[in-house]
Amino acid sequence: MKTLFSLLICLVTYPAFAQSPFRFEAETGVSSLRLPAPYRAGWQVRQQLTAYVRPRLGIALGMGWGGSANNDPLNAVQNKYGQPDPNALLDYYNRQESMTDLSAVWLPLLTRRHQLKVQVGLSLQRRREVNIDSIFREQQNDPYYDAFPTYTDQSRVMPMVALGYDYRLSPRWSVGVNAVAYLPASEKAITTFGLRTSYRFNISRDSLGTSAGFIEPLTWGVRVAASRVGDNGSSSAASRNVTKFVAGLWAEYPLSLTWAMRGEFNYAQRGYRFDGYKTSSGSASALTVEATYLEVPLLFRHEAADRLHLYAGPYLAFLLDGTSQQEGKPAVSTGAHTNTGLMFGADFKFSKSLSLDLRYQRDLIQLSTSPYSNTFHSYQLGVNWAVR
Repeated sequence: MKTLFSLLICLVTYPAFAQSPFRFEAETGVSSLRLPAPYRAGWQVRQQLTAYVRPRLGIALGMGWGGSANNDPLNAVQNKYGQPDPNALLDYYNRQESMTDLSAVWLPLLTRRHQLKVQVGLSLQRRREVNIDSIFREQQNDPYYDAFPTYTDQSRVMPMVALGYDYRLSPRWSVGVNAVAYLPASEKAITTFGLRTSYRFNISRDSLGTSAGFIEPLTWGVRVAASRVGDNGSSSAASRNVTKFVAGLWAEYPLSLTWAMRGEFNYAQRGYRFDGYKTSSGSASALTVEATYLEVPLLFRHEAADRLHLYAGPYLAFLLDGTSQQEGKPAVSTGAHTNTGLMFGADFKFSKSLSLDLRYQRDLIQLSTSPYSNTFHSYQLGVNWAVR
């Protein structure tokens, strides 16, 4: 009995002495998204960076985006014009969510293999939603009708709590599960539950690859790319991505043997196309949005292997010009706005001057007073030429 009692004391007190030699933790996760009724379950992708000021206490910055939609009414074709059943169409919605969290982190359990994480903080939520508000017919028995949508663009701050468990595969890598609850004041909680992977690291001279007397010159060049662009606000089957063009200048300053900081000024074309329903004349009611932006990314590049580099960082996108067309006729012009988001990519260096890159970027927050202007995401294939 004495031996068993001693063993229990060791199991309880051991986590109090367990520590991790790494002060930073980056994590990525995919979760199901639960919204209050009558919304359906959706999805969320979440990323978080935690800095530990103590082995068990830290501060975390997290970002998540996802959505939920009911597209079934669009498939319930009722009349000869190809329009959906109007009774079912009122149940259609498309809701996009983005969350930016700042929270305190506590690890009540921290051992060589196991970690339990508790978070409490605040989250800035942005909700964008499209619904069908009403159906209008000129005559009561007319099979053709007009559907009138409503748009919601809402930002609010709310408390958030999170609980997660991680199993350590190594001192750096772990996998686990995570649950988050966002607590708005006027409705039921928004919750997520899913899987995540985490990576622990330090920022030091050794991890950055720096050495005494390290000096490398600034390099600069040009970049051109083809871009496949889509709108963040709609996942409808009628929303189409479009192919656009990006060109700009870049400058890169080496921070160490393996890390560099890169700034860019890019002229970027954006847009999307929405194929609407057939009208009474039999023609398609299509919406086309065209926009040009000045994009200013700040990227941090890491040499992952010989000639292969990975990079990521934030950017600002300033609208230069924007228009839209409905059935070939000018519609409401896109209001002036500025977006900010994240960019991820990889490049392969063929020579000292020539490299090829793949990128993904996504607008996350709109720094604007225009409530219904667009945010975009894009995939890019680009060619870089170093002038110096």
